[in-house]
Amino acid sequence: MAQDATHDAPSDQRSEDDKDAAEQANLLASVSPALARPKAPPETTDIVWVTGVVLLMMFLHISPQVFIMWPYFERTQTFTTPQLARLLVIFNLLILYMYYTYYCCVVSDAGGVPMGWRAPDGCTYTRYCFKCHAYKPPRSHHCRVCKRCVLRMDHHCPWIGNCVGHGTYAYFLQYTTAVVIATSYHLTMITMRVFDAWNKYWYVSYPTTTEAVMLVLNYLFCIPVFLLVTFLTLYHYYLVSTNTTSIETWEKDRVYRQIRRGHIPFTSFPYDVGCWSNVASVMGPSIWLWAWPKNQTGDGLTYPVHTQQDPFAQYAWPPKDPHARRAIKSHRLVHANGRAGTHTDQWLRHRNHVSSDVVYDSYSSEGEEEDDDKLEYAPSTHARIRRGSEGYEVMPPHYSRALWADQGAAAFPPGTAPPPELQAQERPFTDYPHGTFVDYGMYTYDDDVPLATPQDTPPVAT
Repeated sequence: MAQDATHDAPSDQRSEDDKDAAEQANLLASVSPALARPKAPPETTDIVWVTGVVLLMMFLHISPQVFIMWPYFERTQTFTTPQLARLLVIFNLLILYMYYTYYCCVVSDAGGVPMGWRAPDGCTYTRYCFKCHAYKPPRSHHCRVCKRCVLRMDHHCPWIGNCVGHGTYAYFLQYTTAVVIATSYHLTMITMRVFDAWNKYWYVSYPTTTEAVMLVLNYLFCIPVFLLVTFLTLYHYYLVSTNTTSIETWEKDRVYRQIRRGHIPFTSFPYDVGCWSNVASVMGPSIWLWAWPKNQTGDGLTYPVHTQQDPFAQYAWPPKDPHARRAIKSHRLVHANGRAGTHTDQWLRHRNHVSSDVVYDSYSSEGEEEDDDKLEYAPSTHARIRRGSEGYEVMPPHYSRALWADQGAAAFPPGTAPPPELQAQERPFTDYPHGTFVDYGMYTYDDDVPLATPQDTPPVAT
């Protein structure tokens, strides 16, 4: 591990590292605990996304009223003014609510980790971010776009140009819900216009060319938005009911996979405290105020857990995989004589802000979710390597052997050879006294194969 490699460094290197770490500790101690790391300036892609979303909302807001409903009202005598007023007032109220919740999503702070935050005394589980050079509270992850660790981070949403985290999750749910309701109302309104619902006479009020073009464009833009945001909203309703973030769904899958393989003991997700308590922790205790935009309650640093036996249960999630070990990144340097070599002292110097009692988290918080399919493999040694804001992680060869035995070649990139000790086991079965599988008219991948008898047992006559 990284801290083991620190003991191999020269004494002057260790003394300089300890001095730098002490200076940073004094600096963080002098900073107000309420001051959090600021968010990075918005990127160009975020500005483009937000501009596009605002233009799309304005188009779906203005075009059906000006180019569809108003011309239809002028030509249809049975479409009265009170009917038009009720129709458009409700529509505009929904749109205004959607605008306001979107504004809250864009300008609100998702929640940064306070400078100098540390786990309480007695807690042996510590998560450290090498990007921020600071310790991370439970459920916080590093966002590569915002360039800081975000409290209760769910994901970075380009639609709002902001992270969906502790301070913005309630606004995000209110906004997506408003989009679903407003788009469904929008589609119902223009569909009733298509079917001429307000016309009581026998003739049909056909749309003009401009109305027909606007109807097509409104359907073209509104239907995909309605479908996509509806699925997204329903998924986040499920996450809220289980008090889980999008990143934690990946963490839960990985933890349960480790439990099935026997790597770690059974560990339940600690933050699920019941459906009602889960929803109330995000939307508030009063159901009548769930739709009212308001600031998130709580500090985002501590969370209730379903078990009271371990006071540090929230700090122990996700559990560390004991089969994972930390690798030291080496830099290729050119010496004075022109010979290229490997030098680890600069890497240790770069990580000099980490104290000797750091327990590294085996879960990366670089960006958002990570998938096992995106991990890098080393076929020569069958070691798996992954990189994140918390450093490098190498899965030793014995883990790859267990992975190969469990899932086979499908769990590795194409062309990866099996471990040497498994290659001998995969040879054709030609040493059995009763012949091979082919002699029985079967192949090695058939499930229904005859059982082989020990070599010392004589064959049974049939």
